[in-house]
Amino acid sequence: MIENNICLLTDSYKITHHYLYPKGTERIYSYLESRTGAEFNRTVFYGLQYIIKKYLEGSVVDEDKVIEADKLIESHIGPDIFNFDDWMYIVNEHDGKLPVEIKAVPEGTPVNVGNVLMTVENTDNRLYWLPNYLESLLLQVWYPSTVATLSAEVKKLCDFYLNVTGSSKDNLDFMLHDFGYRGACSSEAAKLAGSAHLLNFSGTDTIPSLLIPKNYYNSDVIQGFSVQATEHSVMTALGPNHELKQAINVVKSAKDGILSIVIDSYDYKNFLINACCSGYELNNEIIGFLNKSEGNKIVFRPDSGDPVSTTLDCLEIMEEGFGTYKNDKGYKLFNSNIGLLWGDGLDYHKIRDILFAIKTENWAAENIIFGMGGGLHTSVTRDTQRNAFKCSAQRRNGEWFDIYKKPLDNSKKSKKGRLKLLKIGSDYKTVNIDDEGEDVLRTVFKDGDLLIDDSFENIKNRAKSYNLYPLKI
Repeated sequence: MIENNICLLTDSYKITHHYLYPKGTERIYSYLESRTGAEFNRTVFYGLQYIIKKYLEGSVVDEDKVIEADKLIESHIGPDIFNFDDWMYIVNEHDGKLPVEIKAVPEGTPVNVGNVLMTVENTDNRLYWLPNYLESLLLQVWYPSTVATLSAEVKKLCDFYLNVTGSSKDNLDFMLHDFGYRGACSSEAAKLAGSAHLLNFSGTDTIPSLLIPKNYYNSDVIQGFSVQATEHSVMTALGPNHELKQAINVVKSAKDGILSIVIDSYDYKNFLINACCSGYELNNEIIGFLNKSEGNKIVFRPDSGDPVSTTLDCLEIMEEGFGTYKNDKGYKLFNSNIGLLWGDGLDYHKIRDILFAIKTENWAAENIIFGMGGGLHTSVTRDTQRNAFKCSAQRRNGEWFDIYKKPLDNSKKSKKGRLKLLKIGSDYKTVNIDDEGEDVLRTVFKDGDLLIDDSFENIKNRAKSYNLYPLKI
């Protein structure tokens, strides 16, 4: 089988549509939106350039792919179903390039839900069936867009509590660390989700995500960073009776910089007392590590239990050992070389609960950072932001017709006509393509060519504006 055969990157039922549209159909015009009622009020559009470069750009159809697809569909659905002639027409008349035009909002832009994000239209009248044939692939932009949106909401949440508790924002870009690679459904998904997270934060353990900005978004610099850290295979290496001996070995062996230590292998309270309170050998080694270099820092990571109560327990034990001081707003702070990391089972709501709880107990938000794995990579679905790809106009025999759906569930009502996106103040509004105003949508792909080759830095700068909008409470 040929890898990435564009003829087969669709849903089975779409194979049959070329002979089901009305006679005289010349153009199909479809659009993507995040419907009203999404989890978050805005969607950060991201990932289309990756899809175009990997799957659509250049001569992506050849005779071998068409023949392979024809044989497969004959077995899969039946004979004379696959549109062999039109695909060969693309090979012979378009040099294997896809005759469609894709317009889209600039990637990284936070658009209020209920607005068009992308449109697709064929440019060859014979190939009217092609835009919606590509829906299955193009709609997968929902995934990096939704992860980018979730990550942006968490950053806004962190920023809010840093403000409320009078905290420094020096470490804001590292308050949410990506732990999602092992929980991702594939390496491609991990790369996309991880790179979406990097639009908002700079902390990641998903190394493959670093390849997306470099390979698909024209970035010459590394976008994500990590630290030295233990896991349970390290901390339990000498068994429960010698956990502290192994912890001492870890601290002694660590390089200068930040060291994250998982503390719940057996009893996190006992571990913290030994690590934080004077008179214990582990505490002496930790103090020695912290004093060895100005940039050295220890972060303790409880990895199980109730997120709120365990976090508060840890902060109290750490305060007993290391002491605290109060900032200008009266919230307690550790010295900058000590911190706490919660990275188990987190989602947006649990992060909010932890930040609210530590504020209530008079702790500054800058004392804690978070790690999110499955909550970042796999807790989202297409329905999180209610992403939908629908046909809104068709041209038959030279005349355009508005197309739309209006089911009894009115939240699924689709738009009609050809569309443009206007920026009005801080919001966006979808209007008819013939209305006045400058269209925010740009032609990014046409007839096999990528027309806008954006940089990750540009996209990241656009995503920063997400923090200007109200926090979801």
